[in-house]
Amino acid sequence: MTWWCAASPGSRPRPRWARLTSLLAGLGLGPKAAKTRIVHLTVEGEGFNFLGFHHRLVRARGRSGARRVTFLARWPSRQAAQHARDRIRELTDRSRLLAPVDQVVREVNGFLRGLAGYFRYGNSARQFDKISTFAVARLALFLAKRHKRSRAWGWRLVAYQAPDRLGLISLTGTVAAPRPIWGWRARPNTAGERRR
Repeated sequence: MTWWCAASPGSRPRPRWARLTSLLAGLGLGPKAAKTRIVHLTVEGEGFNFLGFHHRLVRARGRSGARRVTFLARWPSRQAAQHARDRIRELTDRSRLLAPVDQVVREVNGFLRGLAGYFRYGNSARQFDKISTFAVARLALFLAKRHKRSRAWGWRLVAYQAPDRLGLISLTGTVAAPRPIWGWRARPNTAGERRR
């Protein structure tokens, strides 16, 4: 677990740490020293990973003449992106060449939907583009090996000749960037009740 505060590197966050420790002790909890650290968030700083996301303080580019906004951005961490690539690689492995193509595509789609459902609230568009491209490349390689053809043949088949990429979904457009005025919690959930 990582506890962070937006303090300058020269400040002393110990009073906050003592207060947090006493608050957690009152709940019967305590931070584990090996997994807890204080990160000083600064623009272009290191940031921190928490629950699969990488959090970092960034400054938006903005249009010419517009005021630049600083905000806490989040996207899938390197470990989460590597896990996604490993899982796609596992689903399109050479050992599965006898499996029907539509079954492999369904399984990859199921994984991509789960990934998008978890990481879509944030600033994940760039990472999603990379993972989508990787999924297309792996499916192309899978088909090339299955038909004993070149990788370029598989890429042409998936990316250009098949109108819907053989049913493989795209993560483009699935990101919901967080905005302070956007009431995404006010939408009804699946049972029709309002979220609080």
